[in-house]
Amino acid sequence: MSIAAMVASIKFNDRRNKRDAFSHINGNTDTQSRGIKVEPVSEETLQKIRDKLKRQRQVLYRKQVAVFGIIIVLITSILIYIA
Repeated sequence: MSIAAMVASIKFNDRRNKRDAFSHINGNTDTQSRGIKVEPVSEETLQKIRDKLKRQRQVLYRKQVAVFGIIIVLITSILIYIA
């Protein structure tokens, strides 16, 4: 690593400390900072999100199984054709 790259890395790391959004992580509690606001969400909304994510995972799993099945069929048919 060259000297210029090291100096640039140090400057970049110095700039990271000036961010206000995540100042609570370092223990700094700045009331002027806008930061990330966390709003309370109802249990009903959370359950809807969980159900939606579960359906999405199921659809993705089915697609992966279908693609895997097609690939296996193609490989076996090519092997049978060659033999």
